[in-house]
Amino acid sequence: MKTIVAWMNIFRTFSLVFSVSLTIAVMLSATVVADEQGFVSLLTPQPGASWLENGKPLNGWVKRGGDATFTVEGDSIVGKRGPGINTFLCTEKKYSNFILTFEVKYDIECNSGVQFRSDVQSQNGQERLVGYQCEIVTEGDTANIYDEHRRNRFLVPQTPELRTKINQAFKKDNWNEIVIQCVGPSIKTWLNGEKIADFTDIETNEGIFGLQVHSGEQGQVRWRNIQIRELRPTPWILLYADKKFGEVETKPVGKWEIQEDGSLRGTTEEGQPKDGMLLSKESYKNFAAKVAFKMITGNSGLYFRAEEVDKPYWLKGFQCEIAVGGDTAGLWEVQGRGWVAKNVELAKEKYRTADWNEVGTVAVDDHLTTFLNGWTIVDIDDPKCAKEGKTGLQLHGGGNQGCLFRDYYIMPLDEHAVELIKK
Repeated sequence: MKTIVAWMNIFRTFSLVFSVSLTIAVMLSATVVADEQGFVSLLTPQPGASWLENGKPLNGWVKRGGDATFTVEGDSIVGKRGPGINTFLCTEKKYSNFILTFEVKYDIECNSGVQFRSDVQSQNGQERLVGYQCEIVTEGDTANIYDEHRRNRFLVPQTPELRTKINQAFKKDNWNEIVIQCVGPSIKTWLNGEKIADFTDIETNEGIFGLQVHSGEQGQVRWRNIQIRELRPTPWILLYADKKFGEVETKPVGKWEIQEDGSLRGTTEEGQPKDGMLLSKESYKNFAAKVAFKMITGNSGLYFRAEEVDKPYWLKGFQCEIAVGGDTAGLWEVQGRGWVAKNVELAKEKYRTADWNEVGTVAVDDHLTTFLNGWTIVDIDDPKCAKEGKTGLQLHGGGNQGCLFRDYYIMPLDEHAVELIKK
């Protein structure tokens, strides 16, 4: 009998342990699913909290900039205009890819916004935020994206049609729901269900959030239901920067030398018919790529979706042109159609003579975009384009060619990212 009782006790103990373990496993599993598929609160108000008095907010937020006040009233965070420069209630944590939703309403009309993928900088002893801002105003620009203290312009053209659409969607005396989605180079916004912004950009891939109260004579704005769904990150991968080589290899033609400042100088000799190449080891389908360059002589290119061939050009595929002036950031199909698209006047205007420039390319299926110094040069759908291939930097053959390169990166975009970008 004692033996039977002993075994029964062991069985009960085992059953209890198994039950508790199973419960914990289910809870952990449910937590993972919630994190991956659901939204979580980014800021939970606590009645009576004040960021003006102690400077230390709840839930990892902190006030920066001027002397506006942020307080809690019911379920809302209330920002009231104060003296000094623009004021921001900021997260301490940085975020990369996400879907952010929130509601916003004016008590007293003013200029406001929500910063994202932003950084804190100091100017004349004062803190300011630099980066993307989802604009919040009462007329014409809410949910458009302004580049705060960097390019200082709206990144979606303020056309009469867009401003009319925004005014029709905006509820002047009521709550407005805004959604911001960032996936790699893709930035989108919605205002009360109407899509407002939908563009690609390569300036910043992560940063903090900040609720803005703009400087001015008066203003009071409130936010509530600030929720976020974090998405899988799409980090930049080093190809070449600061004397470090990533996943690239050099072709035998041309000469590559690391300079004292860490930049890479590529040259080809007079009369050399073949191109030199700094070529990726991997092939990429959908991606963003960027590189800084300074022309010495000749021209170059940022190749992408290119295949290796045994010909003087080494590669067959697309080239984001690197040159002096108007051809820069144009799209050229090597051993194919030649010029596919370019914007000569804008490229001439934005090119920095005898200085460093940055070009970039984003390719998502048939949609191709190029950039020069923060400006979109080409933005097209090209069903005839190559779908996959290597990326590389070119040393043009046929003459004495030379160029300096630095900060060469690529951001691969997987199927999950592409699916969100194309929605």
